[in-house]
Amino acid sequence: MTAAVSVDLGGTWLRIRSGDVIERVPSPSALRQPGVAADNLLQQLMDTLDRHAPHGAAVNISCGAALDEQNGVALGSGPLWGGAPTGEIPLLSMLSSRRPDVHWRLVNDVTAGLASFALGFARPTDRHIAYFTISSGIAARTAILTDRSIPVDHRGLQGEVGHLRASTSAPEAVRTLPCACGGIGHVSSISSGPAVQAVADVLEIRYDVDTFASSLAAGDPDSSRLLRTVVEPIAELIRTMIALDPRLDRIGIGGGVAEGLWEFYERELTGQLAETRSYADSLTPERVADIIHLCRPGDIDTLAGADAIADGFLRVTKI
Repeated sequence: MTAAVSVDLGGTWLRIRSGDVIERVPSPSALRQPGVAADNLLQQLMDTLDRHAPHGAAVNISCGAALDEQNGVALGSGPLWGGAPTGEIPLLSMLSSRRPDVHWRLVNDVTAGLASFALGFARPTDRHIAYFTISSGIAARTAILTDRSIPVDHRGLQGEVGHLRASTSAPEAVRTLPCACGGIGHVSSISSGPAVQAVADVLEIRYDVDTFASSLAAGDPDSSRLLRTVVEPIAELIRTMIALDPRLDRIGIGGGVAEGLWEFYERELTGQLAETRSYADSLTPERVADIIHLCRPGDIDTLAGADAIADGFLRVTKI
């Protein structure tokens, strides 16, 4: 019987599931090891996966990088490998050369999250659904449930919204914060996990990740202003997505930032989305509640999502 291993590669943690056992180790990433060369980080990754893959295993990897899933080529990831884009990384080829006995399957972690969200929360009447991850990086994916497809462009990309310029009313010092990819003023520059501290610094707000939720619960005005600032670019993206696609029936919001603050994040996000600014706004509080699902910890399992993609639950299709 072929051994099955599932892997979730994120900027902070590398989770490896074999059978019923999940091992969590620090990721060999730029977030964990700032200043270490990308080649060194990739070698560490290869070594770790090599050690955990039994002979002849089938290994499904949810990868926290922009990825052409049809040929296993990574196109960029600041949290994983840092800095400006330096070209394509042929992850699948590297793994297959290292361990040709293993059947490797790579999917983007947001694709895996979308599959998990669809399995757990899609309703029979939903036509298009989307999933956002707000963590060490930010991205979204949309699936067309009527034909079980995830359309991507000629490079295999869809929904790399974390590297779009942020739509925000924040001061210029926030709007010009650098992004891990080398850009300026991106959504990830303001709304990702590592960005919250940077936003707090330029707004001169005292911030502690471990006490942020309790400060919000206590009604601290500075903490509320900080949350409003980091949520705004996400709310603007979602508002635009809904305006462009009337068939978008369900949107999941997950990842460490949103899930860790879920009650407060949900309240702030849904409040911003329900604001009426013009005749074009159709998001009443009731419609927002029907469309938006703020994921709680445990709602999304990217390991199971990667397995579901490998089994054909959703198909990534170039258009």
